Amino acid sequence: MDKNNFIVGANMNIKQMSLYPSVASIISLSLLMSPQVNAAAENAGEFYLGAKTGWANFDYCESGDDCDDDAWGGSVYGGYQFNEWFSLEGGYNYLGKAKASSSSNTLESKVQNGELGAKLDWNLTSAWNLFGKVGTSYNDIEHDVSTGYSKSDNNWSVMLGAGVEYQLSHNWRIRTEYQWFDDVGSSSIAKSDVNYLTLGLSYYFGSSDNGAAATAAAATTAAVIATQEQEPEPVVEPAPAADPVPAVTLSKGAFEHDSTELTPEAKSSLDQVATYLKENPETRIDVIGYTDSTGSAEYNQKLSEKRAQSASNYLESQGIEESRVTTIGKGEEDPIADNSTEEGRENNRRVEVLYE
Repeated sequence: MDKNNFIVGANMNIKQMSLYPSVASIISLSLLMSPQVNAAAENAGEFYLGAKTGWANFDYCESGDDCDDDAWGGSVYGGYQFNEWFSLEGGYNYLGKAKASSSSNTLESKVQNGELGAKLDWNLTSAWNLFGKVGTSYNDIEHDVSTGYSKSDNNWSVMLGAGVEYQLSHNWRIRTEYQWFDDVGSSSIAKSDVNYLTLGLSYYFGSSDNGAAATAAAATTAAVIATQEQEPEPVVEPAPAADPVPAVTLSKGAFEHDSTELTPEAKSSLDQVATYLKENPETRIDVIGYTDSTGSAEYNQKLSEKRAQSASNYLESQGIEESRVTTIGKGEEDPIADNSTEEGRENNRRVEVLYE
């Protein structure tokens, strides 16, 4: 048998139609990963590197061939996370070897490629997020026939992917990921879709702000609303002045995740402030918003302003004049706890109400 006729005759262009629902699901997931999903991201503005390993499967043979189309692969990758939802990622993949045998010859193909694509994140919690990937790969395939014939093959493919990540710390994440490479190889030799399922570890090159004061952290660790006692106003005859309500700090539990909407607990605390201000019409307050150090400084500044404004708007809705409330956003400034821990970051995401 002519060796080229054997390679073409192996009919390795067969695609299993069952893959297409999976591809459609990946595309749908990627469409969900839009800028509208604006979850807080630990690593915005940072570079990262990673490695992964796992199982590769080649849509390689027709039913009449004796095939070994499963292989063990390994990869390295790196990227840059531009903001809370978008990263640009590239990598190298060694996808292993697949083998097909006929009665007279055996064809073995070794596959490796380089990929580049967009990674779109959707944060589920402060630690878990889903992601989708869409991009392209440049494939290098080396074909060897048992008769001694060898040939190299190169082509471009569409790459789609989806996965889940878990943040171990500010710098470390683990991920499990599925990727699909379309039509790897040329139709004149052997063309195959490749499915690739991996487990990986990523390292982000950034650091948290560790300049928190230990005494301040101890004062706010357990409180959703921490109170600071003030001396009562001087008594004026014949009727004593109303006892002042302590200034409040809205921290853990005061806002929904990455939201400016006040929780019922936060509103209850502000109701006390509103009552005190109504009983003391000369008193003014400062409402100051803060964030933790995750994300970009520009994003955090805007978020702190919006959360402070949300508290001010609620007080005004309770009958407090706008002229008596000064609203300030300070972003990442003046942390009261350690930003390298989840508990510390929760304490630093706060709004303080101070009496003038």
